Amino acid sequence: MIAVAGSVDVTIFAAFAAGALSFISPCVLPLVPGYLSAISAGGVSEGDQRRMTPAVIFCLSFSLVFVALGMFANGIS
Repeated sequence: MIAVAGSVDVTIFAAFAAGALSFISPCVLPLVPGYLSAISAGGVSEGDQRRMTPAVIFCLSFSLVFVALGMFANGIS
């Protein structure tokens, strides 16, 4: 892409808008409070390892639930 002096790159704003829209979608937004409470359960003075463990457990548990639901739906059909 050729940049013209004084012009604004619209793709950056479009990418930001698309990311914001996907973040507030009904599929993602309800997960945010649970995720934030899972990773903030530890104190601030604790190390990064203590904050990483609940985040990994949260992601793995959601993955497990959605894989189980997919297998159940596949079994029905």
